[in-house]
Amino acid sequence: MSDIKEKVRRLIDKAKESGDVDLLDLAMDLLDQVPVTVAETNQASNREKEVPRDPVSGGEFRMNAETKNPKPLEVRQRENLYQDTGEHKDKNNKTPEIELTERRRPSFKKVEQTCQRCTKSVLVNPSFARDFFTCDSCLRR
Repeated sequence: MSDIKEKVRRLIDKAKESGDVDLLDLAMDLLDQVPVTVAETNQASNREKEVPRDPVSGGEFRMNAETKNPKPLEVRQRENLYQDTGEHKDKNNKTPEIELTERRRPSFKKVEQTCQRCTKSVLVNPSFARDFFTCDSCLRR
């Protein structure tokens, strides 16, 4: 068993050196198909776990179905400990206090447009006025 694993691991090393992603995926699949003995499982659990890396960059990352913390997190109401001390206010560029001016611009007046399809006259907002106008009911057809 370990002889096959050693060959597959050498194949993985060669794939990493050459940068061949397809060969690396094939070798990883072969390694996954080799059965694991109980002794190897105990050794693996006793070893220090490595940080998972990306297979493209040369690591051996595999997603596990296990979760590290099977217990759900306790959600509870906490007190907000933030205190605004005013240190972020800019004293040099303060907005001056001024009176608001009244609106002097007149409200818009609707413009009459004639539909090109049905020749019906329609009042529309001036921003929607155009040379070849089509009314809403004709647009839906």
